[in-house]
Formats: sequence, C-alpha cells, structure tokens
Amino acid sequence: MRRGGLRARKSWRVGTRKAADYLIMARIRDQALSSLITSFPTILGISSGESREPHITLFGPFRSLARGDAILTRVRDAASCLNRVSCTIGELVRLKGVRGGAVALSLSPGEDLAGFYRQLVARFPLLTTRCIWIDKAPGHRIFHISLRFNIPFREFDLIWKRVTELPPSPEYEPAGGKGTLPSLQTYLRACDSPLDIFRISVIRRGALWKEFDLPRRVWLSRKESADTGEWKKTLRTFRNNEGMELHGPAHGGSPQQFVISDLHLGHRNIIQYCRRPFSSSDEMDEVLIRNWNHRIAPSDEVFYLGDLCHGKCAKPASAYLSRLNGLIQVISGNHDEEIPGAVPSLRLQYGTTDFFFIHDPVGAPDGFPGWIVHGHLHNNDIVRYPFINAGTRSINVSAELLDYIPVSLQELCGFLTKVQSGEKILSLKEARARYSSRYPANPEGILHR
Repeated sequence: MRRGGLRARKSWRVGTRKAADYLIMARIRDQALSSLITSFPTILGISSGESREPHITLFGPFRSLARGDAILTRVRDAASCLNRVSCTIGELVRLKGVRGGAVALSLSPGEDLAGFYRQLVARFPLLTTRCIWIDKAPGHRIFHISLRFNIPFREFDLIWKRVTELPPSPEYEPAGGKGTLPSLQTYLRACDSPLDIFRISVIRRGALWKEFDLPRRVWLSRKESADTGEWKKTLRTFRNNEGMELHGPAHGGSPQQFVISDLHLGHRNIIQYCRRPFSSSDEMDEVLIRNWNHRIAPSDEVFYLGDLCHGKCAKPASAYLSRLNGLIQVISGNHDEEIPGAVPSLRLQYGTTDFFFIHDPVGAPDGFPGWIVHGHLHNNDIVRYPFINAGTRSINVSAELLDYIPVSLQELCGFLTKVQSGEKILSLKEARARYSSRYPANPEGILHR
C-alpha cells in the first residue's frame, strides 16, 4: 500500500496523472426556465430523475492532454466577435441517456449559435484524446434544455404520458389569439422571442472553471461568473453593442412625430416575461427614460400607445410623464390608470400613409384601409405580430421590437414604401439592416389628423 501510494504521488509530480475531463456549455440565465425546471416535479407529481440549472451542452465531455489555456483560446476564437448567441424554444422531446430518459425542450439554434457550434466542432477534436461520437465533425448534437433527466427507464413511459396529458396552467392566457401551446409550456411564464445567451462556460472535473463573457470578450473566474455586478456589466455592454442605449442627443433637425408602446416603467416582472436585457427595474427605467429624452426633442410629438407603467413598485403615470420630453398624446393601454387627455384610439394620416393607432390590435376596426399601429403584444407572438406584418397590414411598436427607443413616423413610412406584399419584418433592427437607409425621407412629411 505504501509503495503504491508513493508511485501515485510521484506520477502526480511528473505530470503523468489522468487527464482532466472537460465540458463546454452555454448556461442560460432565464428566470422563467429556472422556475419551470424547479417546479417540474410538483407540476407532474413526480420525484424521479434529476435536474440542473438551464444550460445547453455544446461540446463534450472530452478529455484533453493539451494545457487548459489552449482550450480557452479555442473557445474565444470560435466565438469570434459574437455579442451573444441565440436560440428559440421548440417542441417537447423525449431523449434517451445512458442512465435513464429525459424530458426536454428542443431548441432551434440561431445563425450565431449554429456558427459557434460549427467552429467548436472544427477546432476541438484536434485537442482531444477522447470525445463522444456526437462531437466528431460534422456534429449531430440535438440542441435542448433538459427539464428532468436520468429518469429510470422503467418509469419513463408513465411520466411521459403525464407530460403529454397535463392540463394547461390555470394562469395561462393566450396572447392575441395565439395558437395552442403544448400544455407544459403554458407553465413557462415568458415570451416566445429567442433566448439570448451571453456567456460560454468551460466545466472541468464536474465544476465550473472559466466562463467567457461574449459582449465584453473576457474570461471570468467561477466567483466572478456569479457576481451580480459582473452580470450588470455584461448586460450594459450588450446593450451598448446592440445600440439599445443612447448616450447623447439624437434629435432631428425639425419637429418630428414618433411612436412607441409598452415601456412598462417600474415593472420588475416584465424583465422576466419579455426577456429584457436589464438587471433591475430601476436600471431599466433609467435607460428607457434616457433613451426617450435623447431621441425626443421638447418640440417633437410622440404618439404613445399605452402601458406606460405597471407593478406594485411603479410610480404614478404623472411622475414618469413629467420626466419625458415632447408633446405626448397617450393612447390608453390595458394597464394604464386614467391619464388626462388619453384617448382609446386615434386615426392619423402622415403624408399619403393612413394609420390607426390603438393599444390592442384586437380592437382595431375591420377593413381599415391603412396600417394598424399597436402595442400590447410585446415580443410574445413575433411570428403573427412582428414589427411589420405586410400580410395583415399591422405594425407592432412595442418597446422590445424597437430596441427601447421611439421610432419616427418618417422612418416608418420609408420602410412601408419598400416592404413587399405579405412580407414580415421581425424588428426595427431587421428593417434597418434590410433597407440600409437609417432615416429615409418621407416625400411629403405632412401630418393630418
């Protein structure tokens, strides 16, 4: 025994001990998903299986004799200049593991996540002494988030039957006539917009070792990765990189007309429900008000389409309105208190374009010949209610789709002259990228009520 222990200690000193096992994953910081995973056994009335925080396994587990620095370098290089990677939650799936079955949500990777994954698969097999077949090029990994895994095989069919026969959540309210969801997903209290992932984790010997912050392009230690102050820096850098924060006046040369909806100032839970990239409601309020005042001059006119503030911690609407620039015409939202001068809807002609402003598009008149401009839906159903839906001639100006900055009617009309019949444009950012000109001129620029 003594001689064997001496050999083990000697081999450790000369560096011949067993190589470390690594795993590369994307940890998902999403309160709604975390809550669903935690409550899954209670919802189904089961105790079988295991759970972990929301994450996507990207590569591994694998063993490498290369130094850890080489692994970190390849992760950083694969990330290139990504500000984040994204994916969209899909259908429920059942998966089979080595020690049991899993109930999971399938994921459709965005182009950024798919590209990052391809880069990992291309780079890492050269470093590994052992990796599973799924990580060998070209890669066949099924992107998913496990709700419960290692469920004993003898119990799995019964549990899957419970999942598929589960009644919808009593708190679920379909948004805007949204199509039917699988019942389990009605317990996920969040929008259906893509999940944004800001960090890539490297797990070593079963524990978090390092985490790469995509917006800031820095490696964080395990302690730093859990620090709320570091997360605040991550989200602030992300917003700046995406143009979601204005840091100086961006007013037009003459009085203009703007539109936006659903700021939800003071509403802490909207950060979770709509996956807004803010650390707190106080931070969100300051950014949204600053964005407004940098974009809106005192002489500009703003058509605000409802839900200015909401929640137990929110101040009265008058307190927020007093801090906002411009001549503001409020169209009432379902969460608004009574605001002097607010109207339920407004018809307006801008040049040759006819608009009908209303908070909830369900209340718009049938057969309106122009464009319905609305809020209310946020990013909860962006397939049916994107920024511009030329098929239904509707425009969703909820704050999330405008990157939290009011959009001018001049710019909006410029897009409408170029949009094709039946076309859908998911966000203002996509419209600007597609049509290249940031603020196209309106030929008449005349406003008629």
